[in-house]
Amino acid sequence: MKARIVVISLIVWVCLLILFALLSPSPGRASGGSNLLQNPGFEEGTASWLPDHSFTDFITITHPYPVHSGEWAASLNRIDGAGGEIYIYQDVPVIGGQAYSLFGWAYKNDSGFSCAKLRIEWKDATLQTIVDEESYPLEENKDAYHLLCIPRECDGTSVAAPPNAVKARIEAVAIVVSPNPEISVFFDGLSFTYQGSKVYIPLVVKNN
Repeated sequence: MKARIVVISLIVWVCLLILFALLSPSPGRASGGSNLLQNPGFEEGTASWLPDHSFTDFITITHPYPVHSGEWAASLNRIDGAGGEIYIYQDVPVIGGQAYSLFGWAYKNDSGFSCAKLRIEWKDATLQTIVDEESYPLEENKDAYHLLCIPRECDGTSVAAPPNAVKARIEAVAIVVSPNPEISVFFDGLSFTYQGSKVYIPLVVKNN
């Protein structure tokens, strides 16, 4: 009987070790709630983030400019005197069909911008965009940061990556409607997390 208990215990430990290895964070698959973004709060300057065009003025700012958390935030503006969309982005590996969520804080207090928003572009193996999803746009001027989410309701739910998605392009977007806005749009505290279901392995022990 003691030998059987030892064998069963060893089997249980082996199963637990295998399960731990399967669920350990890896590129595109982190444990639920782990941020998959690099430099999400811009505390390392502009590292890991890229602007969409050369005319996108992307820098990081600190106090006395508005910062939501930490010491730094991202500042976006347009330097060519034209209107239109500008954004910064970061590509993150994902698992097709799995659940993810995105949120972050935006500050818009200049009517030269029509809105600020977050966007996910789901991409396939050729980096072609399959579909994109956006947060509600921040359209009103506010002298404070405002939370933006995907899914839009900021209720803690998630969205599913398309089955053939291998990357998510995470974008912080601002749209310029009047040339040379005086106050940039600021972003801070972005978070893109894997929200896949937990895996349960039933253990059945037969007693003779």
